[in-house]
Amino acid sequence: MFGKTKQALTRIGAFTLAVAAPAVFAAEGDVVGGKGIDLSPLTNSVNFGSVLTGIMAVAGSLIVLYAGSAGVRWILRMVRGA
Repeated sequence: MFGKTKQALTRIGAFTLAVAAPAVFAAEGDVVGGKGIDLSPLTNSVNFGSVLTGIMAVAGSLIVLYAGSAGVRWILRMVRGA
């Protein structure tokens, strides 16, 4: 019995959150004057060139690891098949 009650309360809570969340964010925009939140001080201080370089370095490392593991699997298949 408690399982069904807990499940019903979870569904009601999720529904309430889904209905109330857009209203909260809409009200927040009105408080600022209808213009939205200004994040330019935050974004101006980030150097996206160095961030992009870091992301590409991590992506390159992952590609090398994936290619290496695929190569090892291919070699092992060749050795097992011989």
